[in-house]
Amino acid sequence: MANLSLDFKKTISIRIMAVLILVLAMFLGLSMTAVADEELVEGPTVMKDPDSPTGYTVRFVYKNEDAASVTFVGDMLLRNWADPTDTKVYTPYEYKPGLMRGGGAFEAAMEKRDGGYWVMEVPLAAGANQYWFYVDGNRNYWVPDPANSPKFAPDGLTGNARRAFNAVYVPYDPEKQDEIMGAREIENPRTDEKTGTWDYVEIPTQINGKTRYLGVYLPYGYDEDREEPYKTIYMQHGSGQDASDWMNIGSVPNIMDNLLADGLTEPAIVVTTDSTYLGNAQQGYPNLFNIILPFIEDTYNVSENAADRSFAGLSMGGAITANIINYDATKFGYYGVWSGGVRVSLDAENLGVPYILFGGGQYDFGLPNPNQVAAFDDTDANYKNLVVAGGHDFNTWNQLFTMYARDYLWKPEVFIIDNVQRLLDGYLADGSISNAGIYNSLKTKIKKGNFTPFINEVKAQSGKHISSEAASTLLELADRVSSK
Repeated sequence: MANLSLDFKKTISIRIMAVLILVLAMFLGLSMTAVADEELVEGPTVMKDPDSPTGYTVRFVYKNEDAASVTFVGDMLLRNWADPTDTKVYTPYEYKPGLMRGGGAFEAAMEKRDGGYWVMEVPLAAGANQYWFYVDGNRNYWVPDPANSPKFAPDGLTGNARRAFNAVYVPYDPEKQDEIMGAREIENPRTDEKTGTWDYVEIPTQINGKTRYLGVYLPYGYDEDREEPYKTIYMQHGSGQDASDWMNIGSVPNIMDNLLADGLTEPAIVVTTDSTYLGNAQQGYPNLFNIILPFIEDTYNVSENAADRSFAGLSMGGAITANIINYDATKFGYYGVWSGGVRVSLDAENLGVPYILFGGGQYDFGLPNPNQVAAFDDTDANYKNLVVAGGHDFNTWNQLFTMYARDYLWKPEVFIIDNVQRLLDGYLADGSISNAGIYNSLKTKIKKGNFTPFINEVKAQSGKHISSEAASTLLELADRVSSK
């Protein structure tokens, strides 16, 4: 063991701890509820449980009469979001307020029962919880739950290349879970009629001789004759994924349904793409712009204005998003570069035209470097940077999509306020604003979002206490919001 890496030792320790906890739970009755074999129901069963640290226990039942062993796996290990000094990785059985999923994969041997049933019970907290199985020690194939199968893209990955993203949705117990975890409940499906629809739609033009598909979400109440065309959100997956992920474990349809029902975002069509058919990166992904966008804009009642389009991606998809910005930043009005580093060039043309949200998880190896992000202060980029509780997994990406759609999309003022504040600081420092009182007055107005008084004061001081060039830049940014 002396030659093992620290990360590997840590992984071994976590797995041993998980097994020990499972054994204790089984013997002490902490989790494994007595249930007759004939009462077992395949798939996940979410149960209200006063003895669970989260208030809920989920029983997973997988039937495989030929298996000699089955390992339950899920992105369910926890880290202390409330106390960054706490470096411990917690199991689901150790949940307490302040912890959030993002510690990596929890693994435990499932209990074999008569009839080929394999059983596991785990206390889980609010929102989408991802899980899969390893059968007979084969860790190359993430076995999907046949009783709770995702809806896979017809042209997606198969065999060992497929990463299962079974999702079980758990309610929020306010007595045992904190509000930060409770916010994840937005990922759960609605139980009323206010739900949109989604499916895989065939692209009529074959790409490289193959029929390809897009995931398409239509919001509740979609009207093909609506006077105002809908906005579009294009979502890009990461490595080892395809157009299925955002629609399934990514919970995009559920999140959009819930945000729309509460009036927290604008109705929009969401399209999930597959990286393998976008076209050559060095040529700016021509299939995306020559085939996919025209198809969506011809088929659905959506705006053809770039300002009404968004493109966001995770990990490899974040890199693809950055490549699009570098190639032609004007193609979309909003971008999400998540968990794939920064990659956007400081010298990209038209960098000040779109709005960019960088983001990642606190425990995410793809978290954008804060120093690299801060370098955009010296450009005209309108950007924000967001760090959430999570690792390099959908615990991070579901939260990022929620916040993106709720707090950033179609809201230029959120980005512009920060940009204008940075400009004001720079202008005072270099003398472009020569009066500290005017600087403070403008700073107060922009902080409060009072754009009209801000514009009026800049116009009044242009060529006086504010250089004409600085005034022109400030007015151009403020006019974006006032015109909206």
